[in-house]
Amino acid sequence: MSKKRTLILNILLIVILFIISLAIIIPKTYAYSGTNISYIYSENVITRNEIKIYSLKDNNYIESGSIGKNVELSLENIDNKFFKIKDFDDYYIRYNDLEELSNRTIYDDRYKEYILFNYNVETDNITILYDENDNMIYTFKKGYSLPLIIKDEDKYGVEFNNRLLYIKKEDSALVEHHNTDLNNSSGVGVLNYHAFYDENDPNDSCPTVICHPKSQFIEQLNFFRDNNILTLKMKELEDYIDGKINLPKSVLITIDDGGRDKIAVDLLTEYKMYATIFLITAWFDEESYYKTDYIELHSHTHNMHNTGECPGGQGGAIKCWPKEKIQEDLRQSREELNGSTYIAYPFYEYNDYSIENLKEAGFTMAFIGDTVNGDDLVHVGSNKYLLHRFVIVTSTTINNLKDYFDQIK
Repeated sequence: MSKKRTLILNILLIVILFIISLAIIIPKTYAYSGTNISYIYSENVITRNEIKIYSLKDNNYIESGSIGKNVELSLENIDNKFFKIKDFDDYYIRYNDLEELSNRTIYDDRYKEYILFNYNVETDNITILYDENDNMIYTFKKGYSLPLIIKDEDKYGVEFNNRLLYIKKEDSALVEHHNTDLNNSSGVGVLNYHAFYDENDPNDSCPTVICHPKSQFIEQLNFFRDNNILTLKMKELEDYIDGKINLPKSVLITIDDGGRDKIAVDLLTEYKMYATIFLITAWFDEESYYKTDYIELHSHTHNMHNTGECPGGQGGAIKCWPKEKIQEDLRQSREELNGSTYIAYPFYEYNDYSIENLKEAGFTMAFIGDTVNGDDLVHVGSNKYLLHRFVIVTSTTINNLKDYFDQIK
């Protein structure tokens, strides 16, 4: 009797331990077909692996595609086998290989500022959507027709599920479609600033023509805001030149040298406007340099911003130093600026030799100052190694700025 009781107790203990282990090992969001899973429902989840999606037809769930790994979803609680995906169309999912997600990612919606192309990206029987790193996000066993936002070399950017995703060119076709009455901007304004000071601070002064009082910069930022002029990131200008995106009336704000721009950085951040500082990296440490999410740092060379190094003008070294010395300077500058491929010529000075060196060093765009033909705008197809800028000086007025932007149609 004692042995029988001991055996029963041991069996009960094993059963209890097995139940406890299941509760620990099986994730909260795991289930399989035929199991009532309503008690583990979570609105926001993320996929652990690639999983299948289903559509509902004649009360039957039919496999209709898949969702990639680490994709965030919002769900509705439907029945004991499937959950409806809230994000798009009428698709359903089993709760296998999902984890509860406390906070969904807020994706960059900057693309909403661009002007749509009057083309749609159309797929046939299969639609595969990728993120910017070519990770598969969704596969659908059906075709879609989606407005074209970005026209890249080998893929098209479209909006899906309130997110910028990509369809490969080889898997789609462009079809003319009226998406907008807005036109791509005829040009982009590029402005060049240098040093900033607070004219109301008796201890702050700046005596040269390229100094900008705080009130002048505030007035100009207000002009951009009040006239709905979009401030650009550097990659957006490059994409515009290459015909990859369409833009409304826009400006790229650039600040040369570094060292006297905290007033500008603070104001740009307050106004939530983007700008680039072309930094002389031998003079300023990129890692400790004051910047915010609205400021990019790009190259003004490492240490070639010194007068009298070469004949003519102010004598910028990039015009005549030995190739090996120039390449080392440019390599160090790029390295300290996290691989930047954008540069402003010191003193706006350049020659064919300078351009050859920039190309060899891996730079893709280079900026000068005012041009002599009166057109200081950047256009689709502009020479990316001779990009003009409207140089702002102390005496530049709002009317000067207005005249400049009135060139843009």
